[in-house]
Amino acid sequence: MGGHPGLADLDRAEALDPAHRFPAYSITKVITSTAVLRLVAAGQVGLDDPANEHLRTVRLADDAVTIRELLTHTGGVDSPGELFAGRVPDLVALTGPVIACSSPRGTFAYSHGGYAMLGQLIADVTGSPYPDAAARLVIEPLGMASSSFPERWPDTAAITGYRLAGDGTFEPAPAEVCTLPAAGGLWTTAADLVRFGRGWASLLPDELAREALRPHVAQDTAGAAHVGLGWLINPAKDVSGHTGGGPGAASSLIVTLSSGQVGVAMTNRLVPIEPVTARLVRPIV
Repeated sequence: MGGHPGLADLDRAEALDPAHRFPAYSITKVITSTAVLRLVAAGQVGLDDPANEHLRTVRLADDAVTIRELLTHTGGVDSPGELFAGRVPDLVALTGPVIACSSPRGTFAYSHGGYAMLGQLIADVTGSPYPDAAARLVIEPLGMASSSFPERWPDTAAITGYRLAGDGTFEPAPAEVCTLPAAGGLWTTAADLVRFGRGWASLLPDELAREALRPHVAQDTAGAAHVGLGWLINPAKDVSGHTGGGPGAASSLIVTLSSGQVGVAMTNRLVPIEPVTARLVRPIV
């Protein structure tokens, strides 16, 4: 083994349990979309408002991009090159005061930058930093007591992330967090993600919850899910959800559209994890 931990060594070093907190990475986007829709329900913003009408600290280069387009990844917003770091930087230090919109509007282009701007919009409209506003609007009402947006890899109740070394054994992955809290900064437990999957729609008027799960745009990959307001939706398979992945971890949230059944899988290594969750929610006959 040459001093590197193998599978047996990892089992002895760290036994995962339900209390462990994982980085949810891009599953954060459905937290952010729910927070935005709560502001829509309160009349503080409109889905088809130009985002720049509400942005103050960092603005979009294109004044016409709407909140709906940011939610559906059709605003053409560029993503910063540095998505992971040891500590979350200020957004303006990462992007500058104006973020470019290089892709054409109306065409799906997955955008971490667009969700970073939604996080800034939430902060500007509420007068609170995004982590505080998202906690007040989504995390706390659903009783997600183990969920937060830490500025660096947490010291307690947190997984150790691993990756494969060149010799095929496991080694700790860099302890880096997403630089864009609203796009990938949530840390949570599997139980808290189940709470979210079961309860998010209860935070919204019925018509807004239905709008969130309405397919707005198709991805350009054959067989890929359609995009709603933050959610990825596959009507043919009767599911909605999102996945996340980054240094040392992967996560998947799938909700059955017809029954509301929730499946969650989380791992402390970056692997394709959605097929595991899909088996969890597959009907048993």
